[in-house]
Amino acid sequence: MAVTEAPPLPQQGPRTKDSVMASTLIGSHSIEHMYGHGFQVLLPAIYVTFGLAPIEAGLLVAVRQLSSGITSTVSGFFVDMVQHRRGPILAFSMALLGVGYLLVAMSPTYALILAALVFASAGSALWHPPALGLLAQRYPERRGFMISLHRSFGNIGDTVGPLLVGILLGGVALWWMDGTVWDGISWRWIAGGMSPLMLVMAIGVLITLRHVGGDKPPSLDVRAKLAGQLASMREAFAGGGMWAIFIVSAIRGMGDRTLVLALPLYIGLSLENGGLGKEPFWVGFHVALLTAPGIIAGPIFGAVSDKIGRKPLISLIMAVGVMLSLGMVWGDGGIIMTLSVALFGLFHFSVNSLTQASAMDLVAGRQLESTFIGLLWGSNAAFGAIAALLAGVLVGHYGWGIAFYLAAGFFLIGFLVSLSLPNKSEFA
Repeated sequence: MAVTEAPPLPQQGPRTKDSVMASTLIGSHSIEHMYGHGFQVLLPAIYVTFGLAPIEAGLLVAVRQLSSGITSTVSGFFVDMVQHRRGPILAFSMALLGVGYLLVAMSPTYALILAALVFASAGSALWHPPALGLLAQRYPERRGFMISLHRSFGNIGDTVGPLLVGILLGGVALWWMDGTVWDGISWRWIAGGMSPLMLVMAIGVLITLRHVGGDKPPSLDVRAKLAGQLASMREAFAGGGMWAIFIVSAIRGMGDRTLVLALPLYIGLSLENGGLGKEPFWVGFHVALLTAPGIIAGPIFGAVSDKIGRKPLISLIMAVGVMLSLGMVWGDGGIIMTLSVALFGLFHFSVNSLTQASAMDLVAGRQLESTFIGLLWGSNAAFGAIAALLAGVLVGHYGWGIAFYLAAGFFLIGFLVSLSLPNKSEFA
């Protein structure tokens, strides 16, 4: 399907420079992800504190996913309707994230933690539609690279967060004090500890990006705008290529979510609970390995995809994911498992960035960037929630190892579907 890129409407008032906008969005994304991925390292401690079953651990992940999905879908649609408000929306996202995890830290029961995670996950999800929509609009010739760079800085947070949480939670031998052991702190203090920073950052984002959204329209006919968006969405889905993008993205999300649930619990739970019984530091270390290699690899994949197309890279990454998922469980806690996790980290979130860029290619010029980012995140989250619950049920019957076989199955299906993705020539 041929796409003619429409030039952006000129902005009459003050306009945030592209470089300032991009650096603020991409840098802030790193801090936001420190919270989200660091929470995975807290899962074993929360699991033990409340005496959870595998399905209840799966429900924790599922609630985060569903809240994220609903928020992404709804917010993406309306962010495109009120693009001049994108700066305040991004600031509110940061504030809601901090408040949400503060509520998690204060929650005395499992049920209240589930409720608090609704707010925390909504805050995180609210960030992506306006942020990625802005990058796609401002950098049309490099959108694969810019979206991957945004994801790469998220990977920095995903790497630093788990390592920091692992040390804070498990303690460390202080070699500079003759081997004195620091015993670590409660998971509750860790969960709420960054809330003040997030609130300060929310104020900074609000000030820096106050002119990022463009001019306020003279009038907003909600009914006409909504009808126009729906008509453009139907056209975008008409060729079938968009459906393939959504299906591949959703299946990849199911595999990723299964691994993100299983890996920290498999490593950190005691032998009696079916895990490997490793210390919190090693849980954080392996969770960090899921993302650290992608800090460099992600932008490279994005830049290459801008040249050769998204399809070949997506298919390659899907195929590699099958073997690396199996390597994690076959490694049985040894070096093969660690190497499999590290290699998987090269590709972990690349498919998300590439499918997002593919969707942006298909809707270029329609002013639907945030809408489709929201729909992609929402779809991934909904299917990811299903995968987390399914994994929880299967683990309850067959042990934690089954989750890695489940993830490998998802990646295999995703590889087969990826063969039907649009080729680069169809975006030209």
